[in-house]
Amino acid sequence: LNLASPRAPFESSCRKTDMLRQLSWHARRSAEVLKDPIWRFCWDIIQERSGGSEKFPACDEFLASAIDVYQYLQQELMAADQIGHLEDVFSKDLWPIVRSAHGDFEPLRKQFGRENCKIKWVSTEAFIFTLQQPGPREDLRPKKLEDSADCFVVAGARLFSVMSLSFAPEERYSIDDLIFESAFDEKDGVVQWRIIDISGPQAPSE
Repeated sequence: LNLASPRAPFESSCRKTDMLRQLSWHARRSAEVLKDPIWRFCWDIIQERSGGSEKFPACDEFLASAIDVYQYLQQELMAADQIGHLEDVFSKDLWPIVRSAHGDFEPLRKQFGRENCKIKWVSTEAFIFTLQQPGPREDLRPKKLEDSADCFVVAGARLFSVMSLSFAPEERYSIDDLIFESAFDEKDGVVQWRIIDISGPQAPSE
């Protein structure tokens, strides 16, 4: 007579899936760690050619800011009633997608209350995964023509996070990509970073 719970095989399968995802997350993070010195070398070259630290931020400075922006945006998208104050952070073509993502969290805000929709960050690390030195835009589609500037710089941060939610305490592993763009002025350097593309959260097994 089998007295095992009928949920046991399902729960065991879920645990195995979670374990595989965590292993994949760590493997992909390790790959970024290996590539990190190369990206930093490229960053230093572009910084030097662009006028030094007064005109182009250091790599660590950019990545630290990317983490701060990422965590703040994630929390606001989940818990804030309104997100109009975030519009300037995104390109015009990306903003409608962000507003839609904010709306997707409305059921959670209604169910648990916005004060309980808190993200508890265990860790977040960021790595450069794309970088374009100051120059003309490569993509001149009309939806990208939001500025009169002739010169732009693009940099992308890949973020590896471990987090939990106040109403769902199990730890979650995610990988997100943020691509930033800024007009680049010959006199002042980087003007203002804004997000032009975002992907995630990605399941590490994908």
